[in-house]
Amino acid sequence: MVNDLPTDIFGRLDPHFAELSSTHLSRLLSRPGLDARTRFLILTGQYTVTGKLEQLEGTIGAALDDGVRSSDILEVILQCYVYTGPWVVAAAGEVYLRVLERRPDAADALSARVDDGATRSLDEERASWDVTDREDPRLPALLEKYSWQGISTGLRLRPRHHINLVATLDALDPDYLQTWLDAIYGGMYVRGVLDDRTRIICVVGNTLAAGEQHQSRRHMRSALRSGATPRELLELIFQTTGLFGHTHLMPAAIDDLVRIADEESRLEELLAPDRIDEVRRIVAARVASRQSVAEIDLKTLEGKE
Repeated sequence: MVNDLPTDIFGRLDPHFAELSSTHLSRLLSRPGLDARTRFLILTGQYTVTGKLEQLEGTIGAALDDGVRSSDILEVILQCYVYTGPWVVAAAGEVYLRVLERRPDAADALSARVDDGATRSLDEERASWDVTDREDPRLPALLEKYSWQGISTGLRLRPRHHINLVATLDALDPDYLQTWLDAIYGGMYVRGVLDDRTRIICVVGNTLAAGEQHQSRRHMRSALRSGATPRELLELIFQTTGLFGHTHLMPAAIDDLVRIADEESRLEELLAPDRIDEVRRIVAARVASRQSVAEIDLKTLEGKE
């Protein structure tokens, strides 16, 4: 999994650094916190969104060698469309096709695996919604006005939040809202090629690699609710720091995960009981410190206007 790392150039630059970085990354990418298939798919998405096409090509080949389905690899690339737009996906798609041209035996039928949504039932999905959403007085009118499939998917993935965004867009631009619901929540997020756990873990990886902390927070919560474990998300953060740098991932992303796991009553999956209060205090202090710095920066900017 680390065959495409720049060990050659590092060796020519500084043998000590080459050994240190190689050992560090080898250890990170061989830890047991993520199964091999999930790790390969996360790397596929991260290299796609960051435009690291040479690394993407090596990862696709290694994933195929490890038995990952080619359609699953492609689906991770296609799902990047939501946050990167068409051109990034097109560039990654060319790499995918180039690898498959050399590996025609690895191709499998994607079209047969995409779910057209024909079997979905509003009554069945309604039972999966949070009770607050089901009883929201705005919901009946929104379901009547727009395609229920997109609204239902959002209510399942983002309970108590999706309906507020839908209501906002309904007030701003109903035509755009319908287009957005049909393409994203009624289309991309329910294709069924990947299960929700795998798809959303990859999205968390994408947003972390791109340095988009707001979206990573949102999707961490959705990932937990879709079957991912806090330990898997922690391992994903660790992997990202090694390949894309610590920057603001350490400790901000860890603080986000700790707070979300705590709110979801799953903090004991990360911490021994006797360490929970200690870590809560540390995280709360760090978050408060960052908020204070942000407020100072904002006031400074306002003073310059």
